[in-house]
Amino acid sequence: MERQTAQQIEAEAFQWVMALDRRDDPKTEKRLEAWLTGDARRQGAFLKAQATWAAMDGLDEDARPPITAPLAPASRRAARGLSRRGLLFAGGGLAACLVAGAGLMLRPEVYRTGRGEQRTTPLSDGSTARINTDSALSVAMSRDERLVRLRDGEAWFKVAHDKARPFRVEAGLVAVQATGTAFAVRRRETGVEVLVTEGSVDVWRSEAPSTKVALKAGQSLFVPDAVASVSQARVLSDPAEISRKLAWRDGRIELDGERLDFAVAEFNRYNRVQLLVPDEDLAAERLFGGFSLDDPEGFVRAVQLSLHASVRRPGPDEIALSRAADALPRKISPTT
Repeated sequence: MERQTAQQIEAEAFQWVMALDRRDDPKTEKRLEAWLTGDARRQGAFLKAQATWAAMDGLDEDARPPITAPLAPASRRAARGLSRRGLLFAGGGLAACLVAGAGLMLRPEVYRTGRGEQRTTPLSDGSTARINTDSALSVAMSRDERLVRLRDGEAWFKVAHDKARPFRVEAGLVAVQATGTAFAVRRRETGVEVLVTEGSVDVWRSEAPSTKVALKAGQSLFVPDAVASVSQARVLSDPAEISRKLAWRDGRIELDGERLDFAVAEFNRYNRVQLLVPDEDLAAERLFGGFSLDDPEGFVRAVQLSLHASVRRPGPDEIALSRAADALPRKISPTT
């Protein structure tokens, strides 16, 4: 007898799940048990089909009759949540289409970080996500694609090469796609920033998918919310700037002429203690140097000494910086 293909097994598994859902034949479970023992691959396919069927179903708790299967107790528990579909499908061809259409994309994994927290997460495809402070994302894998939705914050991805399954990150209306590379995506208040550290990626907006911009290692792109197409955004080629912007992976903030108010906003992303710069002249001062992200007190001391700033504490978790009365505006590089 010719060995079944994986797709044939998946299609049959889907038919078994539907047959159990209908419960129109009391012998179904015995026949299913015989089918499961006929090929070692079938139990895994059956569990995947159950998960796909559950994901496709509605949330009407009262209308959910239990579905049981001659499997281990854990498998039975996973199957209990399945409910009867209002419309039943039949036929191996349609079942195969349903399985392929669903792509066996199971429930996404959700990852979150709090303020000051960073997390390195290995993904099931061999890729790695380095998630920055105060971020949230979901990851869903299927046979045909790998999809990440960045809901808040920032993450850097080291993507395992898989030409058959593109790796796509969606951040609002901006999409970034690669098959094997390394890049970061950050959701800012006014748009989305993409930085490529290895390989290349394509970037586009969902309203204009035919208009794409290709970025290679050492390039970055900021896509403002206000633009309709990524072609309206400017590609920057500056590997050193990308390295500075990704210094957070090493717990650092690297400044190369950025304003003090920019640096303060960055520190506030990571720390309970919040820095304030009500003095507009002081806020405009340019800073150079490297600082530890988790040491706002050390940063304040450097600014106080270098820029002759005065410091006060309006609240238990607040530090305000202002221009000292006898100080003139200066542009000095703080060092730590």
